[in-house]
Amino acid sequence: MQNNITKTVLFLINGLGVASKDSFDIKFNELMPNLSMLMRNYLYSNIENINYNYKNGYRNFSLGNDLLPTYHQLENDSNLMKNPTILNIASDAIKNHTKVHLFCFLDNEQVINQVIKIISVLKQQNEFLIFIHIILRQKDCLSYDTILSMLKMLEEKITLFKGVEIGIVAGERVINKDKYSELFYKGLGEKWPDYTRKINYCRNTQTIPRDLDPFYIHTGFKAQSNDISLFFNYEDVNCNEFISKIKNIKLYTLFPMKSFPYAINIYGELAPLDYFSKKLEFHHLKCLVLTTPNRINTIHYNFNGLKEGKNNQIEYMDIHNKEIEIERILQLPYHLIIFDYDLESFNEIKRLKDFLMTLDERIDKIYNICDQSNYNMFISSVYGIYKDDYIASVDKKVKLDYSTEVPVVMIDRKYPKSKFLLKYGSTYQLSNTIIHSIVNDPNIPTLIRKRGILSFFKD
Repeated sequence: MQNNITKTVLFLINGLGVASKDSFDIKFNELMPNLSMLMRNYLYSNIENINYNYKNGYRNFSLGNDLLPTYHQLENDSNLMKNPTILNIASDAIKNHTKVHLFCFLDNEQVINQVIKIISVLKQQNEFLIFIHIILRQKDCLSYDTILSMLKMLEEKITLFKGVEIGIVAGERVINKDKYSELFYKGLGEKWPDYTRKINYCRNTQTIPRDLDPFYIHTGFKAQSNDISLFFNYEDVNCNEFISKIKNIKLYTLFPMKSFPYAINIYGELAPLDYFSKKLEFHHLKCLVLTTPNRINTIHYNFNGLKEGKNNQIEYMDIHNKEIEIERILQLPYHLIIFDYDLESFNEIKRLKDFLMTLDERIDKIYNICDQSNYNMFISSVYGIYKDDYIASVDKKVKLDYSTEVPVVMIDRKYPKSKFLLKYGSTYQLSNTIIHSIVNDPNIPTLIRKRGILSFFKD
């Protein structure tokens, strides 16, 4: 090991988080006494979670929450009026007398403004129709007020353009279902021109936006041959099954989609400037990730700066290999060892509790080895869990929502709890904090703050 380098363990319990008010309470503190002890005795905080699966979780841990290259490219593009791909979409639609279907999220006002920015280029000529198909990703019924206000905002903004209407509105979880395809291709489904009534109905029946069945607001959207679809694919919403059913319709996206290489993208994907393996390489650090074989490619792709291929800084092992002994693993010549566990595969409360108790025993074992060897240790999660169909008993299902915030425990003897704390932040800041803990470089920004009256106000 190099001088000033402290071997560090990152123990991930992905899915572990802070329970929402209406979530089933697992009572982690009772199931996991060892984890609870570490929370009491060492630096502990909750940090923001914007991720609901390991793909997004590892991307944000490695690249940063804000590093969505295409998103910023659209936001800052001052030459969009001359973009050849968008102009070609308009030209095709005019030439073939077809429609443009624009699929987008309804997350915030910023997204709406970007949709309008695209439409303003497409509608330099007013000879074709544009239908905006809304995808809702919100996971809480409290979001319906915001959704209503954004729908009204979008409706108001598109009045500036002739031939632009809102077509289908649906939750992300139903996009791949037959009912969505039936509506898109055949126009068979619910019509709610007064969408406020539909939204309020879903609110009253406690249907979360992500599960909202498709309905349409204006007629005339039904897909026809030679129509054009444009997907605002900022995030990893799974709509592959639906897209694979799109026939005789040209497919455009904001940035490349691996699953559909024939899709024409407006922007090429920009290479990230900063990512986890680059930091490892800069500090000459070796990392071992213990995970399941099916996750290795995704984790490596994100850690490696959205690039495939071998990286000499990172190696992988199957976490479920029965021959693996924790003592031997911790003795291997790696500077960072990541244990990648997750709660996603469990749908029964009893099995989940049993698994958490098993993990708590492993935490205790790893902590004791780290304590005796002067290693650092972090316990956290790179994404939260949200499921509304957990089996609590034979005849009872419950909602499990631990998706808003995730915990961080930091065991580094240079930072005693009496003098330091962890500020609120992101998983990307957590990854920087881990690198800082290994190399003890004061130039690396971290979540660590000195205790004092001004500690919470420091950025």
